[in-house]
Amino acid sequence: MALNGGATTAACILVLLALAGAAGATFSAPPPVDCSALLAGLADCLDFVSPGSKSSQPSKACCGEVKTNVGSPAVVDCVCAAMFSKPTQLPFNKTRVYALPDACGTPASVLNRCHGSLSFI
Repeated sequence: MALNGGATTAACILVLLALAGAAGATFSAPPPVDCSALLAGLADCLDFVSPGSKSSQPSKACCGEVKTNVGSPAVVDCVCAAMFSKPTQLPFNKTRVYALPDACGTPASVLNRCHGSLSFI
């Protein structure tokens, strides 16, 4: 008895699923990102981005953290989420957050993806 193309594909899928189940394979979503831990990597920037800050430039330590972390999409996503969450856990000046990459000599465009988050305001 020959199987047509659709039946053969279905049979192969069923065999693969059976093998995966027999091997104890489980499929799950990746663990959620812990933004608190990721944002802690930018702790030295709090002085510059705090409301009413008198700092004219971010510290060298802050810029080191910015340069290290802007390459991580997860960190950038957490920064964007923090800027537009209500209420925020820590008060900060959004204008200064947007200015951080440029002030530290990294591409300012790294936070452009936050503009898509404006719908959360």
